[in-house]
Amino acid sequence: MTFPFRRIAVSLSWLAVGVVFVGVTVAPAPADAQTTSVKRAGSPVKAKARSKAKRVTPAASSWVPNPAVSGRDAYLIVDAQSGRELASDRPDELRYPASLTKMMTIYLTFSALDSGRLSLGDSLPVSVNALNAPPTKMGMTPGGTVNVRDAVMALVTRSANDAAVLLAEGMAGSEEAFARAMTQKARQLGMTSTVFRNASGLPNREQVTTARDLSQLANALLRDYPHYYAIFSVQSYAYRGRTLANHNRMLGSYDGADGLKTGYTNASGFNLVMSAVRDNRRLIGVVMGGDSAAQRDRQMAALMDRGFSIAQSMQLSAWTAQRKPPSARYTAAQFDPGASFAEAYRPPAAVAKADAPSSQRPPVTPKYAGFVAPAPATPATVPATAAVPAPNDTPALGSWVIQVGSFNDPQAAQLALARATSQLPASAKSAAAMVDEVQMANRTFHRARLGNLSQDQAVDGCKQLEKKKIYCSALQITAWNTPGAR
Repeated sequence: MTFPFRRIAVSLSWLAVGVVFVGVTVAPAPADAQTTSVKRAGSPVKAKARSKAKRVTPAASSWVPNPAVSGRDAYLIVDAQSGRELASDRPDELRYPASLTKMMTIYLTFSALDSGRLSLGDSLPVSVNALNAPPTKMGMTPGGTVNVRDAVMALVTRSANDAAVLLAEGMAGSEEAFARAMTQKARQLGMTSTVFRNASGLPNREQVTTARDLSQLANALLRDYPHYYAIFSVQSYAYRGRTLANHNRMLGSYDGADGLKTGYTNASGFNLVMSAVRDNRRLIGVVMGGDSAAQRDRQMAALMDRGFSIAQSMQLSAWTAQRKPPSARYTAAQFDPGASFAEAYRPPAAVAKADAPSSQRPPVTPKYAGFVAPAPATPATVPATAAVPAPNDTPALGSWVIQVGSFNDPQAAQLALARATSQLPASAKSAAAMVDEVQMANRTFHRARLGNLSQDQAVDGCKQLEKKKIYCSALQITAWNTPGAR
């Protein structure tokens, strides 16, 4: 009887191949491939590790997703005047902000400019951290300096990461310290689900936000810094012989669009926060997790169109342009002297003939359609004696407060109030301390506020508190920041 050595050898060979094959198929995919292959929450996951591998940098291979971030997609459309939600999908689920982070960096820069802590012409030193920031970059000289004006405009247009690091270090000494200030300001603005770990939006698994929080940040930029808002409409900025082009293509393609910011990382997908005005109504839109910039823009356009239609059918109030606050030190034109911000709102010819019959006015191109020129600066219309309800009462719409924080613990809110009250300037000593309770994202927060103030008192009081390292916000009570206000 002949022993079947050849058959055994062949079988062992196929067994070896099978072991190798099994080893290949069960090996876990790289973390970055897992995160970049997800298309939409709730839809099948398509393996695209091979095609995506070319786009992932070596540093991205160490990316570990945050388990609290359940997907990429989310959107929210709101009416800027009333805060009314017009369309949404998962607006309170955690997402990665990517370069939408820079909206908060810009917000804090505006605050520093108006408080006098920064000036547009200040030259900030280029650190090694700024120089080595990953692209996209404005381009800096080793050992050189960059002025605040150029850094801000590079953030708005080019979304430059090196500019974000430069400004963060210039204001807080380090990017880590600045990120803590960003998170603190987020809480003060009611962004209860947002955590910042850097100033640029470069990948960090702990840096998270929601579509609702980002809509509140966009509203805060419109409300608190209307005199600077026009810079978000700049489509290009000249820097050292280079043209820094704006990534926000909606500015030139969607009627009435005038800002704000785009963002992208592998983990976040393509993000966009924008605002637009049509028929004297302003909407704010947030779209997160797009598969491409073009797909994201199409989705935003469709959602905004739907939002404007809903707002019209609901007969929502017209947008009231915000007035330049008393603390303003600059105008938008001082950020980009080469830009005509009158054109950013309406063609000069149309402005010159605004009182002429409609048949005699020049046609308004899509780029300018729906824009409303900012109202000129005027004295505050709220009298200094404007009454704010006593603590535990529902505040009245239109009244002004200084908000010094939003806390999990009511005792912490009371301590923050006591500290702020002791440092208030004489002009705001009449402030009434109050702690109100608000439910957001299934959590309870206690907001520390100082009321019984006019607009001038609130703005000046907050400015003085920030000089003493007590960060705050001067807020007018609206449906945005106090749901249910009467």
